[in-house]
Formats: sequence, C-alpha cells, structure tokens
Amino acid sequence: MIYRMRAAVRRSRKGLVLCLFLALHLAVSKADNRVLLVGSTDPVRGIVGGDVILPCFLRPTTSAVEESVEWQRPVLEPKEVHLYRDRSDDNVIQYPSYSGRTSLFREELKNGNVSLKLTNVKLSDAGNYTCYIPTLGHQKTTIELYVGEDGTPSSSFQPTQPPLKDQSGKVRGAAPRPWLSIVRTKDKEVVLKCVAEGLVYKPELVLLNSKGTILPADEPTERPMDSEGLYTVTRYFTVQKTATNVFTCQVQQLEIKHMRETQIHVPDKMFHEEAEDLGWKIGFGIGCVVGGVVVGVIVFLFMRKNNPNNALKQHPEEKERETNDGCADSGNPLLEGQQ
Repeated sequence: MIYRMRAAVRRSRKGLVLCLFLALHLAVSKADNRVLLVGSTDPVRGIVGGDVILPCFLRPTTSAVEESVEWQRPVLEPKEVHLYRDRSDDNVIQYPSYSGRTSLFREELKNGNVSLKLTNVKLSDAGNYTCYIPTLGHQKTTIELYVGEDGTPSSSFQPTQPPLKDQSGKVRGAAPRPWLSIVRTKDKEVVLKCVAEGLVYKPELVLLNSKGTILPADEPTERPMDSEGLYTVTRYFTVQKTATNVFTCQVQQLEIKHMRETQIHVPDKMFHEEAEDLGWKIGFGIGCVVGGVVVGVIVFLFMRKNNPNNALKQHPEEKERETNDGCADSGNPLLEGQQ
C-alpha cells in the first residue's frame, strides 16, 4: 500500500512539472522567432510588353527549396498564376493567359526569395496577386500590380479591371446583395463569412479593405449548385485590425458585368490584444500549480491515515480508554445472569 502511495506521489510530481513546463511554453510562444512571408506594401508598376517582378521573401532568410509556393489571383478561375512544388514548376492548372510567362528565381529559392517574374505584361495582368506558402501556417501576402502603356507616367498607372456595376433590374439573374457576417475570432484576427445565394451566372466573391485592396480568402470557394441550377457561393476571410475596420464583400458576375456589395464594420474589441491572448495561458499555468498542490496534500493525508506506524505512536491514556470501552461493550456475564 505504501509503495503504491509513493508511486502516486511521484506521478503527481511528474504531472506538476509537466504542467508547469507546458504553461511556460505557451506563455513564451509569442516571443519565438517565426518565419514570415513578406511582400510589397506599395503597388508594383509594369509596362505593357515588358517584364515585371512581384516581390515575395521569407524573413528571416529561410530556404524555400523544399516548400510549395503558390502565386494566385483571387478573381480568376482557376486562380493559379504559378505553382512550384516538389522542387519543380507544376502549372497544369495555371490560368491560360499566363502560360509561358511566369517563373521563379530558382537559384534564389535557397535564400528565401520566392518572387514571381512576369514577362510580356498585358493590360489584363493588372490587379492583386497573392503569394502563398501553405506549410508556413498558411501565410499569404498580397501584391498589387499596376499596368500602363509605354510612355504613360508611372504615377498615373491604375489597376485595370472589367467595368462592373449594379445590373439589378436590368439583367435577369443578376446577383442580389451578399451576406457578410462575423464568424469567430482567433488570436488578434477576425474571421468573416461572405455568402451569395440563388445566382444564375457564375459568380466570384471578393473581400476588400477600406483602401479597396482585395484580401486573400482562407479556403477554396464553396460553389455548390442546387437542383434548379442556381449557385450558392461561400468564402471565409481572416482579417486584421485596420484604421477603420471597414470591410466590403463583393459578388461579381463577369459574364453580365454585374457587381453588388455589402459592408461591415468590425468593432475594435473583436480584435484581441496580445495581453488578452496570453491571459488564458497564464491562468492555465496558475491553475496547474494550484491543482498540483491540492493533489499533493490529498495524497499526503491519505498516506498518513493509512500508515500502520501511527498505531505505535498512540498515547497510552487513549489506548487504555479504547480498552475499557471494548470491555464495556462486551458486557459482564455474571451481572447478566443475576438480572
């Protein structure tokens, strides 16, 4: 019995140490250096017929030779502009207009350079490009490309997009306004859900910030079709706190040049600050310490109660009292006979 109790104490000590280690690890995890995907905050400008480089790097410098690198345009279908995986280019599902015009700097991959080179630039190339590495926590960075004709001042370059406007009431099958809602929060980010229903023409859903920049989606577009041949599109977007926290979901139907949009304002309190994010981790560590102490006390009291050596330390008067009580309980047979 004693050996079992000692084993239980040893196990509880090991559990307490493990719990403390886990709490400490969680508390300092934010301070760990993490490889980040870094692009360009300023638009990149290109000339029709020329070449352009869309910058994207791993920082601190980390080799990308073994990584999967995906360059995408969210508004296209398929959205793949260039795909590198298993140490080679894999452009089987590449959007047709980019065929033979894209490449990575293979000799620079070991230095964390995953920038995209685009040759023979076209006006239709203008827009937002996403540099995406799935194995790095699904990190993405967006680079905006402006395209202009030769001789056009670079300051006047603007992204070229199809002219879209609200065609409701003019074109049958034009999409209604999409639904935009807050799904959940994670760390210091908020996940938004955008849904468009009952669509006749093939739709695209995009999310823009207050500056009009298209933000990357978390998952592939869910585009199921019902029995009547109507589309329902759902996309999720993870957003970070901005100056205004205003985001716009657009449903676009390029076939009929139609667009409808819905805006949402995300309150500041929805974006958790770092102190709040660490609060539960610190509380978890304190809970582990208190729980370990309580378990230790319970085991100690249980061992003390069941230790046979305690009987040897019993006070003589208490032992005599217990003996007399035992005699009284057994009764006197002579007195019982007289009665």
